[in-house]
Amino acid sequence: MAVYWAPLTLLIGLPLRWLFDRQEPLVEAALGAALNTIWIGLSIYLTQRILGDARPDPEGYALREAVRTGTVPEDEATRAALPGYLTEQRKATWAALLVILGVCLGLVLLALLVAHSEGFAVIFGVVAAVSVGVAALTLTRIRRLASLPAVPNPPALPE
Repeated sequence: MAVYWAPLTLLIGLPLRWLFDRQEPLVEAALGAALNTIWIGLSIYLTQRILGDARPDPEGYALREAVRTGTVPEDEATRAALPGYLTEQRKATWAALLVILGVCLGLVLLALLVAHSEGFAVIFGVVAAVSVGVAALTLTRIRRLASLPAVPNPPALPE
């Protein structure tokens, strides 16, 4: 969702914002549209979490669940696909983090230097901090899962 934030803001949020309030300056309209897009992204994320395995990609759900729980999947095919999936997830997480930090930095600077609005700057700073936290958690889960043996529920070592 982070990668889609800027295009959604420009293509959907800003035109809708101007549809209802044409007297608003461009800078404030852009900041408000970016803020609205945050709520849209959050609602999409929560909807996906609630739907769970009702998604159209049940095979991908097992891989996402493995990352979420940190356990090696029981299914042989899913276990075989896990290393490639983890590599892709690591790259995607880094890419999304860099995009969202760049967008947040731009919005913070826009809010402070052009719009003189500390409120918007704080909100986008919080978004950046939460994004860093989520990315760190995801990367830690990926690293731990990648270091586990490729067998589900490995036997305990004798003491």
